[in-house]
Amino acid sequence: MASIFDKCDEFWARMEKIAGEHTIALRNTFFRLFPITNSRPLIYQDGRELLQVATNDYLGLATHPEVIQAALDIVAEHGVGSPLGARPLTGNTALHVELEEKLADFRLTEACLVYNLGLTAMSGTIATLVGRRERIFVDAYAHGCVHDGAKLCKGEASWFAHNDMNDLEEQLKAVPLDVPKLIAVDGVYGMTGDLAPLTQLVELKYKYNAQLFVDDAHGTGVLGENGRGTCELFGVENDVDIHGGTFAKSFGTFGGYICAPEKVIRFVRHVSPGFMLTKALPAAIVAATIKSLELMRKLPERRLQLWTNINALRDGLRTAGFNIGNPQGAVTSIFTRGVTALHAVKMLDEEHDIIVNPVMYPAVPYGTSIIRMTPTALHTVEQMERVVDALIAVSRKIPLLEGNHAAAQKLTV
Repeated sequence: MASIFDKCDEFWARMEKIAGEHTIALRNTFFRLFPITNSRPLIYQDGRELLQVATNDYLGLATHPEVIQAALDIVAEHGVGSPLGARPLTGNTALHVELEEKLADFRLTEACLVYNLGLTAMSGTIATLVGRRERIFVDAYAHGCVHDGAKLCKGEASWFAHNDMNDLEEQLKAVPLDVPKLIAVDGVYGMTGDLAPLTQLVELKYKYNAQLFVDDAHGTGVLGENGRGTCELFGVENDVDIHGGTFAKSFGTFGGYICAPEKVIRFVRHVSPGFMLTKALPAAIVAATIKSLELMRKLPERRLQLWTNINALRDGLRTAGFNIGNPQGAVTSIFTRGVTALHAVKMLDEEHDIIVNPVMYPAVPYGTSIIRMTPTALHTVEQMERVVDALIAVSRKIPLLEGNHAAAQKLTV
């Protein structure tokens, strides 16, 4: 007799088909244990010193003394989890309002709404805004939270091929001009590191009477002269209707937000279950995030050092013959076939004391896998050279170069 638990066995049967003899390694590599302080370049575990290039703390603010002190001051006076209530009830504090005002100023928008998860900021906002007889168009490579919002909304959702403006335009053409529409994309795509073609997206937005939502989780703090992200880089900040993001990357804290016109924020604040029905973000995290935002704006040298490290890594990989596509954010990936990336990541850990991330289906297309690296402002050029040398050594044992181009093509077309 069928059970709702049958899908659990079916899932692992699919994964075993993909991983084959590497199935046990797959289970052991994902959900590896790490020390709590795992955002520094060098981490220590089981008597080993490990170089990690696997955190999204791009600017190294998670361990900045001023950010830590901002959280400690709140904890010392008010406790760890306060305020203990949802924002519409007892969870709305002056700190939350201050963060929203400062983020709106940073994003050059009228208003901001802070969620306690980046996931609910994206999915909750999209699901709330796209109603019956309305449409949403989502880039196929957008983050899962954007896809979830599209699936949860009451309107009709469709997906266009990654960064394929011809595909998007054909879909937009098929919908009457007076039907409300939302286009949802990532600013920087978190697996491949490439950017959304925002200039073209803005043109299509105006041409077909749509609004544009950009989840710039990976671009904020990294791109643009002032660190405002992908929209600043393309010069389209005022043309993007909703700016979304997370605090779990360049801010080095936790939570998420959207910045938009005041009327949109007012509506979402009162209607989105992802915001209304959950406890407020702890004040200690809010205070730390306010300090992170302040440091992000006044320490441009961190962004410059980040890019020095990114360029050193990419130049070294390309010179060695690795196909890394055309990343323009902070993420650098080596594309491989099958589960080769899993095997490579295990070798980097065990033989070279280097931690990077393996990414497999369903996060990337079936039959491919990637070695995902994320340098930060706290790394050094010498450490980037060490990563390149280790990958060259690994490639002499397993086919990181053979088939690399074919896998990259499959991921990027």
